Amino acid sequence: MSETEKQNIVLGNRYRLVHQVGKGGMALVYKGYDQMLERPVAIKLLRQDFLEDPEFRERFKQEAKSAANLSHPNIVTVHDFGIDPDGVYIVMEYVAGSDLKTKIKEKKLFTIDEGIPLIIQACAGLGYAHRAGIVHCDVKPQNMLVTRDMCLK
Repeated sequence: MSETEKQNIVLGNRYRLVHQVGKGGMALVYKGYDQMLERPVAIKLLRQDFLEDPEFRERFKQEAKSAANLSHPNIVTVHDFGIDPDGVYIVMEYVAGSDLKTKIKEKKLFTIDEGIPLIIQACAGLGYAHRAGIVHCDVKPQNMLVTRDMCLK
């Protein structure tokens, strides 16, 4: 399915895909639009090749359930999970900005005053999740989002 065709997809009769903003091993991430609440969202859509695998579907659902129980300023909020003819998806808070890997490539070197607050925020979010019994198994700069005002999610 082409990117243009994906933009016409509305998941769960509610979430319209706008454009792809990222990808991982199991899923593609889209900027989306919640037509009911009229706000931007991020939509993590399970890759087509994993849709028929019940083990992957269950793992994806467990990821959504675990993350949905976390409420912390440095953790992206999960709003919804759904299964639709067009896919299995997780709907999350949309974070305007870019991932930390991109920021590192652009900036090359962070000052102590720039870098330390980012690390403290990452540790705060990871620590909160860990205290809740959740271990993030893929901690890397690509999975850390930095807002325009240098807040980390």
